[in-house]
Amino acid sequence: VYVEQATVLTYFKKFLKHHEMVPAEEVFGDYTPEEFDALQDFSMRNARSKAVRVAFEAAGKTVERHVNGIFVTRVDQSSDFRDKLKVGDIIETIDGKSPGNTDESFEDLRDYLAGLEPGHTLVLQVKRDDATMTISAKLKMNSRTGGIRLGFGGEVDEDVTSDPSVEFDAHGVSGPSGGLMFTLEIYNQITNSHLKNGHNIAGTGTIELDGTVGRIGGIDKKLVAAIEAGATVFLAPDDEITDEMRARYPDIKSNYEEVKEAAEKLGTDIKIYPVKTLDEAIEILKNL
Repeated sequence: VYVEQATVLTYFKKFLKHHEMVPAEEVFGDYTPEEFDALQDFSMRNARSKAVRVAFEAAGKTVERHVNGIFVTRVDQSSDFRDKLKVGDIIETIDGKSPGNTDESFEDLRDYLAGLEPGHTLVLQVKRDDATMTISAKLKMNSRTGGIRLGFGGEVDEDVTSDPSVEFDAHGVSGPSGGLMFTLEIYNQITNSHLKNGHNIAGTGTIELDGTVGRIGGIDKKLVAAIEAGATVFLAPDDEITDEMRARYPDIKSNYEEVKEAAEKLGTDIKIYPVKTLDEAIEILKNL
């Protein structure tokens, strides 16, 4: 499953089965194509590091973390950081404070930020490509809460070292949707669990550090790709649809509901299993 920019030649692919053409703004949102690519690459790296951590924890093993900083995922247009900070920047320190390599140190940084007031000048040490620079801007008030509004969003960027080491060959794939399957394969190998047990298994879903399997996009097309690859089993996120989500998107379905509907239209006999957590996925595979 892939996304490509439409051209005069590729335009006609929209008439092929299992292809879909959507407006660029629907794919990129407020991001430039370059920012979107950077986010997708980060999402893949993030999915890999989470997969290693979650798989090793499930196997009763430990890993070493090295936090590079905070990967900037968005910059608000109304923020004073607007023309200074860029999506893809790595924030190494905030007011001289590092995110650190532990959950506790990151929480300390969160607590520090929560104690700041509007008007405070926030000083960031930022790595952009191979350059390191200092960026500062005044914090504005969040009109809804009365507290501060940082003006940018970010996620922890980290490298994970394990024994045995884990190497990925994702064949140029980007994005977070391989998280569940990465985790299962790592767990399978480091525990010698033989989870495949003669089955050709496919699946999709993000993975969170607590083992939760998350929602992804385009699951109907991922099912088609799995069938074409000869899969006999497909694991699909059984994500919860909240009242807020349903109010905003009345026709929304869970990934599992979407893929079951797609399977019925395709007339396939592939076995589809809903999963909420890594533990559920492991139990399903053990009992096939």
